[in-house]
Amino acid sequence: MSKSTEFNAEPLRVSVTVRLDESSSATEKDVERFLSKVTVLENGCWTWTGTTNKPYGKNKHILSYGRFNFQGKLWVAHRWLWEQINGPVPEGLVLDHFLANHGECIGAKCVNPDHLEPTTFGENIRRGNGACARNARKTACPKGHEYDGKDKRGFRTCSTCAESSRVKAKQKAESLKAVAA
Repeated sequence: MSKSTEFNAEPLRVSVTVRLDESSSATEKDVERFLSKVTVLENGCWTWTGTTNKPYGKNKHILSYGRFNFQGKLWVAHRWLWEQINGPVPEGLVLDHFLANHGECIGAKCVNPDHLEPTTFGENIRRGNGACARNARKTACPKGHEYDGKDKRGFRTCSTCAESSRVKAKQKAESLKAVAA
């Protein structure tokens, strides 16, 4: 099924053809309602101007993603459009705003399906710019040694620093024994 919808979007006037996946239950009216909440930017991003998941409290650092109500279900806006066009996101994958990491896309509020790519959750985190992403990309400990192992909890470790820590702890225990004696 192919739906062609033209809409006014500041600063550009854009004609968009949305070819819905055959499993989609969306109608032309649904697509028009969705696109009425979109502003197209010169860089190709389709900015969501509708409702978002306004972060609050301790979660103010969380990105504000668009929300779209469809058939009584509240969807993340970019995922709704992507699934209407491509079908369900493959099991075990999430949609990544992959161009955002290169400064070519605004990220969370962009609903342009061409700016999205299914990927694993871990890869999505590593591609990001948050603390988790920065730490995941590190290959060396704070002292510059390569991470070369994992502890019981699965965290990366540096055997050089771990050994140094054991030696210092042993020396401290021996010095405390000597003082107590």
